[in-house]
Amino acid sequence: MTPRPQSKPKASRDVVTAEALRAWRRTYSTAPLPDLFVLAVRGYYRDLMGRKGLNDVGMYDDAIFIVSPPLGAMTSWNGNTDPSRYGVNKNAEGKCMARLKTGCWKMISRMHRGKYQAFGQGEFPVTVERIAADGSIAQTETGRFGIDLHLGGDNGTSSEGCQTVPPEQWEDFRKTLNAALHLHHASFFHYLLIDGPIA
Repeated sequence: MTPRPQSKPKASRDVVTAEALRAWRRTYSTAPLPDLFVLAVRGYYRDLMGRKGLNDVGMYDDAIFIVSPPLGAMTSWNGNTDPSRYGVNKNAEGKCMARLKTGCWKMISRMHRGKYQAFGQGEFPVTVERIAADGSIAQTETGRFGIDLHLGGDNGTSSEGCQTVPPEQWEDFRKTLNAALHLHHASFFHYLLIDGPIA
C-alpha cells in the first residue's frame, strides 16, 4: 500500500486561512480572499515521512484543506500534489513529468479522462514544472494540460501531474467539495498550492 499518514492533517483554520491569504496576495494583491477556497500544502508531512527535509514523490505526504470562512467550516484531507515519479513521461511526447507550480489556480468540476468525476483546470490555464529524473526543473510551461484533482490509488498515487486523494477519503472529499460549490452557487473554486510544512 502507498505510504500515507496515520491521520488527517491537523492545522487550525486560522493557520490555514493565514497561509491561503499569503498565497492569494502574491497573485491578487488587494482582492479579498474568496468565500470558498481549497488550500493544498505540498510537503505538509515533509519531515515526518520519507527522507527528512525533502519533498518525496509516490506517497500521500501532502495536505488539502477545503475552507469556507463565512460558514465557519474547514475540512482536512491527505493528498498528493506531485507526479508519482520524476523523469520522462512516455504519454507526453517525451517531455518530463509535470508538477503543478505553486500558486493560485481556478478549478471546476469535470470528468477525469471521461471516466469519473474530478475537479480540474478546464479552460483555465495553469503553469507546470517539468521535473527531470534527478528532481531538477527541466522546463516550465503554461497552458491547458488536463491537470485534475482526482481519486488516487492504493498501490500508487496515480499521478502524471494531477493532484490526488487516497481512495478511502476520495468519496467524502468529492461530496464535501460538491456541497460547498452548491452552497456558494459557484461554478469554480480557487485552488491555492503552497510549499509546506506549515505551523
